[in-house]
Amino acid sequence: MYSFQLFSAVSNNSERVDENEVFYVIAITMVVVPVVYFIRIKLIDKHVHGIDLDAMDTELQILKEKEELRKEREKLEQRQHTLSKKM
Repeated sequence: MYSFQLFSAVSNNSERVDENEVFYVIAITMVVVPVVYFIRIKLIDKHVHGIDLDAMDTELQILKEKEELRKEREKLEQRQHTLSKKM
């Protein structure tokens, strides 16, 4: 905001200072603040709390694969059990 005020004060073509600069500042802050916030969150999670999202994703993928394998094993055991009853 101060940079817009300084630019308006230095430029000779504007007669009124702080007339439309607020709208420019609002538009820019609506973009900059969320970007800076998300970068801050990622840095704090990774370096302060020790949370690594990539490691968590791989761990979740491994858990999903284990669950699928467990379900397949149960199905095979059921088939084997039904086949042993038929014989």
